[in-house]
Amino acid sequence: MVDLKILRRAILVGVLLELGLVAMGHYRPAFRPTFELFGCMLISGVAGLLYARDLARGYGAGALGGVVVGAVCGLVAVATADWLGDHPDRYIPYGVMVSALCGAVGGLFGQLDAQLRAIIKAMQSELK
Repeated sequence: MVDLKILRRAILVGVLLELGLVAMGHYRPAFRPTFELFGCMLISGVAGLLYARDLARGYGAGALGGVVVGAVCGLVAVATADWLGDHPDRYIPYGVMVSALCGAVGGLFGQLDAQLRAIIKAMQSELK
């Protein structure tokens, strides 16, 4: 049900972006309270979207992969922030849960995008 090759690619993209976001928040503290949580959620959602769009096997599979990708991205972000001494230890469960939810929503939208791309491709082939 889960394609490991696509999952690894989506996790790699999400984790690299999360590491950049956490590093930016660590070295620019004014950035942290304003953009870090929103950025973390956005990255998890986009990583879930990328997974489901490449998979294109249904909403359930897309959302499941999005949950996995989002949870891994959130866990890496919170663990890295804790390792850097930014003290998000009380936010670990919430950060991972919110990132997993955003990944699932991104997975749903990724499947929708995959269906729309298939419809557009079919319409273009009919016109030729």
